[in-house]
Amino acid sequence: MAGRADRNRVARNRQKGKRIRMTRGAGAYWAYLREAHDRFWAPPLRQDGASAWSNRMTLVAVVGVYAIFLLHFLDSTLIDYVRSTSPVFVDLSARFTDVAKSTVYLVVALAVFLLAGVVDWRRAERKWKPVWAKLSGQAGFVFLAIAVSGLFTNLVKLIVGRARPKFLDTLGPAHFDPFSPGYDFASFPSGHAQVAGVLTMVLLLWFPRAAVAILPLGLILASMRIGVAAHYPTDVVAGFLVGTLYTLFLARWLALRGIVFRLPPGRFWPRPRFRKAFRSLWSRPVRAGSPFRG
Repeated sequence: MAGRADRNRVARNRQKGKRIRMTRGAGAYWAYLREAHDRFWAPPLRQDGASAWSNRMTLVAVVGVYAIFLLHFLDSTLIDYVRSTSPVFVDLSARFTDVAKSTVYLVVALAVFLLAGVVDWRRAERKWKPVWAKLSGQAGFVFLAIAVSGLFTNLVKLIVGRARPKFLDTLGPAHFDPFSPGYDFASFPSGHAQVAGVLTMVLLLWFPRAAVAILPLGLILASMRIGVAAHYPTDVVAGFLVGTLYTLFLARWLALRGIVFRLPPGRFWPRPRFRKAFRSLWSRPVRAGSPFRG
């Protein structure tokens, strides 16, 4: 009996010690987050006048607004054309349009971000610490990009109050009922297209060499909202524009403050900081100190 009691006491002490180490490890992570928070609201580290918003982005925004103005005259024509001549696209849209639904991405990004808070950083092998820190940082970036641009999109939806295409035959493409809550008068801009824009820009930032494949796929995903007759083309263009521009703005804002991205002088495109950290994983085998093993 005494031997069993001793073993139980040893087991409890081990569990207690593990919890203490985990708590201290989490403290290191939250200290890292506090530093990132302070940097986020601080002035840029660089003194060369670089800004998170650039003239190129202004040009893209102006061209996008002009495209929305021109497309407005074709909204009803394009909706009718898709309905009557593109059954394959309509079917594919019905199957895959919810790939651009924000919920899954927000939950996964938040889970990865918070999971780093329970990793035992004190026991982690040195090369795993920057990997996990940068992974959680990128997850936080994705969460912010989707959440903030989504809040803006929903606010504009409420203010504009545009009727959805299902009312095309009765109300037409230019019927507005501002501050009308609910689904029916929340057509402009498209929330799914906004998420598609965020995902497209995130992937372009992470894998710029794959832009030839990423950009067309992102545009197709956004346009599927037209295929299911949930939005007009102008809604889709506006949502995609909001998602891409805000995500790029956020990445440049973070880069200028040394958070998860970097922006070399004279460069427009921010670069993620995780490449060297992940590349170092293959330099030698991972030992038992990996934070993924608790």
